[in-house]
Amino acid sequence: MERVATLLAGNHYRQALVRLWVLGSHAPALNEWEQARGNDATFDAAVAHFLIALQNEQAVTTAGILAAPLALICALDEFVALHRAPSLDAAQYRNSDLTFKEEGRNYWLVPVTSQARREVPLAKQVGNLQTWFRHHAVLPCVTVNGINVSVSVSEDSLDAALAALRDQAAGELTVWIAHFTDDADVRWSREQGTGRNWRTTHIDPPDVRQQSMLETVEAAVQAGAHVLVFPEFTIDLRHRRALETYLLRRQPSTLALVVAGSFHEPTPADQSHIAFNTAPVYDGTGEVLFAHRKLRIFGDLDKGAENVDLGNALHVLVTPLGCMSVLICKDFMDEHPTVRTLLTEVPVDWAFVPSYGDDTTLKAHKNRARVLAKV
Repeated sequence: MERVATLLAGNHYRQALVRLWVLGSHAPALNEWEQARGNDATFDAAVAHFLIALQNEQAVTTAGILAAPLALICALDEFVALHRAPSLDAAQYRNSDLTFKEEGRNYWLVPVTSQARREVPLAKQVGNLQTWFRHHAVLPCVTVNGINVSVSVSEDSLDAALAALRDQAAGELTVWIAHFTDDADVRWSREQGTGRNWRTTHIDPPDVRQQSMLETVEAAVQAGAHVLVFPEFTIDLRHRRALETYLLRRQPSTLALVVAGSFHEPTPADQSHIAFNTAPVYDGTGEVLFAHRKLRIFGDLDKGAENVDLGNALHVLVTPLGCMSVLICKDFMDEHPTVRTLLTEVPVDWAFVPSYGDDTTLKAHKNRARVLAKV
């Protein structure tokens, strides 16, 4: 706690907040803090005392922090939120100005913009840091299993559209999940690797799928959808370009985000990787916001597996409706250590998941979603 006191004395409030999060992430410490919290009146008085001290730039002693660490967290969390600019500075995230190093690891400090996250049942359970950090969350820059985490902030038309939805008294985020029943289908290549491995090459016939794709966009717009998610292996690289052009010409509409399914995308010849299964994410004007590379490939040794490289990153988009991300199929439901705890370490509010599979796949996705929905 001496480091926390030193950081506060130097007006390094965000770093102090991250330091408290890291300390509280150790379960025994958080349990001790909660057991010693005292009654509500005493706790609220301590929060008010710390808030006044922070506002007046008065010294906060180590002894005072040790006596009421949770009260300091609540006060500092509110203080930093009150002094945050109304619009988040996207440049700060691009330049990693909002990352902080503690105990040898780097962390992102992100705002909690989703009111629903503050009202979930777990918010009142013991041992839950988010009970005390009401306005901020701390995300690792690299998870314990080596997945890199990047953060960006919604801007321009996307930010305006989601902020307007947030401000509606009965606003709901509407998601259109696409499904194709046309005569087009994915084509595969087994020319690489052992012959059992496969890679998607294109959708055939292309004009049939393009027509279905654009009709889907129109159906989603007419339904007032804000997010459109296409399935895995349904939109090839040529269709992506057509989709970008169509969205650019189609604006304005209610559509704020489009996840263009995912497809195997070869890398340039001068790179060591052969290909990735990528899912590009567009705003409503067709501008690429980010692209997710699949973390867990599909297939087995007997029937063949995706002949692609594994991605190693999760992208988090901070919006007025909370943190959003994209995962592809097995990234979301696989039991492999690299992804099983991914959304526990990086607790996003919305995960959009393009997938390719059957009823068994759908059941696995639903079961995983039920677990995460409790949080």
